[in-house]
Amino acid sequence: MIKADRWIGLLLALLSLYVCWESVRLGLGTYHRPGSGFFSFYAGIVLGALSLVLLCLALFRDLKAGEAWGGWRRILLVAMAMFGFTLLLERLGFLIITFVFVWFLLKVVERRGWAFSLGVAVLVAGASYAVFDLWLKAQLPAGLLGN
Repeated sequence: MIKADRWIGLLLALLSLYVCWESVRLGLGTYHRPGSGFFSFYAGIVLGALSLVLLCLALFRDLKAGEAWGGWRRILLVAMAMFGFTLLLERLGFLIITFVFVWFLLKVVERRGWAFSLGVAVLVAGASYAVFDLWLKAQLPAGLLGN
């Protein structure tokens, strides 16, 4: 068992509970009229499920150190990126922060090329905008691009 995975799984599970709690406070809305907390609530659910998988793997499988994860640097970078996403979402807006988040994950964490990282970041941010703002009519934080 990897002791660190147990603690990280537990901490991420607690973080997911906090994200879900705050999302409910923001208001979930409905499927056809999502509220401010709609997206973050379901992101918290996914985070919670994945953290429970990590916790179960750490508790019930005998893994050698480093076998479950490629490296701590990448884990910390992703955690910092998620934390930054939530901190800057209101200030920068959904479209900008989604672009920056995806670009950072691809360019810095995955070490992909500039063209690929920028292209995928534009596509993901654009598709997210189209789905949540245009199709679902969700009120996403406009940030710097707002009125």
